[in-house]
Amino acid sequence: IWQSTFSGNILGGNENYHKHTFDFNWFSEMYDNIAMYQNFTFGALVELENNQFIPYSARFLLGGSGLPYGEMLRGYGDNSIFGYVSSSGGKIMLKHSTEIRFLVSSSPTIFLFLFGEAGNVWSDFDDFDLFELKRSLGAGFRINMPMLGILGYDIGYGFDSINPNNVEPFGWEHHIIFGMPFN
Repeated sequence: IWQSTFSGNILGGNENYHKHTFDFNWFSEMYDNIAMYQNFTFGALVELENNQFIPYSARFLLGGSGLPYGEMLRGYGDNSIFGYVSSSGGKIMLKHSTEIRFLVSSSPTIFLFLFGEAGNVWSDFDDFDLFELKRSLGAGFRINMPMLGILGYDIGYGFDSINPNNVEPFGWEHHIIFGMPFN
């Protein structure tokens, strides 16, 4: 899925930027009731003029369950990752997720999974470093409840620090999912 947002300039307003997000995901059947899910997401946000105002909700946020505006990266706090600088969001985002899903029930849909994820957010293309990704591993479950949506729980271990003054891993983080779409 390719999504583009254009704001300002000839469209009017005081927000002059364009934002592009590429989201590619696929499933591969491994065995009966076991599947591998993979997701790759890349995003870029570019100002049309220097020093333009870009709203917080338009910037890329990464970490945790991804609510309310961000992208999920389990094993870290919600929206906690932004290139070690601040929580104001970034202009470049890269994330990859892999899950091994075990189907428990097809009606209602219930599955358990193991996951591995890596991603980061950078302030600009000049700061982009493909080898500076925050990594995590964990497990969880999802239940698709008709009329309620998705219910789930994840526990993940963040292997990297989000603080430049601390080299300790982020550690264990728990996430409760309610009403959110699959991954």
